[in-house]
Amino acid sequence: MRRLLFLLFLFPGLCLAQLRIEANRIIYEGKKDVVHFLGNVRVWHNGRYFEAHRITYWPRERKILAEGSCFIKEGNDWIKANRILYDLRAERGIIEEGKVFLSQRHFYVTGKRIKKIGRDRYLLEQATLTSCDDRPPSWKFTAKSLQVKVEGYAKASWPGFRVKGIPLFYLPWAVFPVKTERQTGFLIPSLYISNRYGPVITLPFFWAISENQDATFYLTRHGDGRGRGFKGGVEYRYALNTQNRGEIRAFGLKDRVLEKDRWAIFSRQLHSLPYGIRASLDLNLVSDDDYPSDFEEDVPEETRSEARSKRSLESTLDLRKRWSFGEAALQWNYFQDLTTEEDDSTLHRLPRATFKLFRRKLRGSPLFFDMEAEGVNFFREKGYRGQRLEITPRISWPSRPWGFLKFEPWMRLRSTFYFTDDPGGTYDGFQDRILPEGGFSLSALAIRPYRTPLGEIFHLIEPRLHFDWRPDVPQQQNPRYDSTDRLSPQALFTLELLQRLKGIKDQKEWGYLKLSQPYDIFPGLEPKERLKDLEMEFRLNPGDLLSLSGDLSYNHHEERLSSLNVALSVSYRALNLHGEYRFDRDEEVEGVQLGGRLRVSQNLDLWTSYRYNLKSQYRVETEYGMRYRHQCWEVEISLEDIGASPDGVQRAEWRVLVEITLRGIGSYSLKGGF
Repeated sequence: MRRLLFLLFLFPGLCLAQLRIEANRIIYEGKKDVVHFLGNVRVWHNGRYFEAHRITYWPRERKILAEGSCFIKEGNDWIKANRILYDLRAERGIIEEGKVFLSQRHFYVTGKRIKKIGRDRYLLEQATLTSCDDRPPSWKFTAKSLQVKVEGYAKASWPGFRVKGIPLFYLPWAVFPVKTERQTGFLIPSLYISNRYGPVITLPFFWAISENQDATFYLTRHGDGRGRGFKGGVEYRYALNTQNRGEIRAFGLKDRVLEKDRWAIFSRQLHSLPYGIRASLDLNLVSDDDYPSDFEEDVPEETRSEARSKRSLESTLDLRKRWSFGEAALQWNYFQDLTTEEDDSTLHRLPRATFKLFRRKLRGSPLFFDMEAEGVNFFREKGYRGQRLEITPRISWPSRPWGFLKFEPWMRLRSTFYFTDDPGGTYDGFQDRILPEGGFSLSALAIRPYRTPLGEIFHLIEPRLHFDWRPDVPQQQNPRYDSTDRLSPQALFTLELLQRLKGIKDQKEWGYLKLSQPYDIFPGLEPKERLKDLEMEFRLNPGDLLSLSGDLSYNHHEERLSSLNVALSVSYRALNLHGEYRFDRDEEVEGVQLGGRLRVSQNLDLWTSYRYNLKSQYRVETEYGMRYRHQCWEVEISLEDIGASPDGVQRAEWRVLVEITLRGIGSYSLKGGF
């Protein structure tokens, strides 16, 4: 705004500074004390440019009059007018038939008269505002009169909005901020239509607390008489610096449908504490299991995906400190199971402490030493709980016996101690486990360059052989909190073949393939237990057209896949197709997701996506969408067809979203569900 006002009334600077002025004629009338610049008048001053057919200047009265195709330009901003009169002494002036262009937000502002009526006050008669280059503009705001105070507010008489010259609405009066900084005030309301509960209207209020913090308050009416009632919410954001920032979101309502209080709290925070400690918080708490599905708009996007797929929420507080020799961490993990109303049996880690000592060479020897330690307090309302302490020192001896081979034997001692409180008496008291482990790794590396139509590449081949040994020690007397409490004995050989394709110049990875086959020779194992699953990881990205990645595990004895995850993306000119398949027999997960996007023209995009749960045999959702872009506006329309889940958690529903964006102004969305 300051820049605009400087452009509007540039003349005080013209008279008080050295200028370059060109004109066909310059006439000075001594008796009247007036200077006339006539014919193609052009003025240059500090990167600013001004032109007019005629300029008249009264030095004694300190008045300036410019007439005929007046034009002022500074950078990419400019003003056009038929006539400009300015009183330097009174700091007042008039621009007639004025038009202003503000490049920063691409705004065009017009007024039949633009008056400077005070030091920081302006009055525009028959004013318009738009960011459209076309004529007539696709849209524009209008006002019969507009009074503006710099760094204050604008008062508009009969403001309105027109599309292609057709008026859509008018108001008798309006007040809005015109300050350059963020301002406290009401934001554009949002509307969602639901055929089940009625319209959902949200009124947001923005509070600009300071330069580095703000808050938005929400008041939502969920439906009509059939609906849930009023819901309040607040979103607080702060950024002390790049290392200390975060946000907190909280919502609450008295649900008239379920007749109970419901709430949710979400927070993401990152802090740098004294002594080099890094702290992060990921908080996700809801009052009940159905909150993420009933009020999906309140849930952060990453948390929403977690709640849908795993039907659980996790909250984590992490403190971490790193040195040159190691790293220590302290975590609190709280889990909320969304599949059951009672979470008394859910196991939490409150807290979990870990320490890693990085590998260091033992002085005076070829040996290396590293260590990991973990202490966890397992807590739950029902069932046994307690503490587990595990310390695992490790010694290794890397060497190259024949130059091209890398050989590294190692040994570690896993010491685990349990302090258990078991109301049932099965695991109550102190237990321990001393478990020695050892093994070795043997690897080699071969590299060969190739010339291809796409450029020169390296082909890297690295065969590896691992051996991991663990004896059979009693563990059944110990509590079982996770899979590490029951470690099976093994004498496991694992043969790996690792291959990479990398560009020589840009070091870009074109392809990656890893095959891994373990075989256990520990005595007493059944044949089916000896040969483990064949595992494979792969990535293929030869250019911008194709991207393929995935992993799988194959059970030889059952002759079937244990897991398979594949993601494929194909791009050709304006078309992009992508698909993903996920399968895990142990976790009972199988699903497919397909999608595509087509840029029909420079202005129009179309897309669709499809998700199907093959395990439960139901269509999760299908989405169709389009986005049309104009120079000064765009509209996005999406339609979601959500299928009903067999467990009844997700009901069948159609959702419609229409979002209209005006360049330089903002976006307004309208949602509907039925």
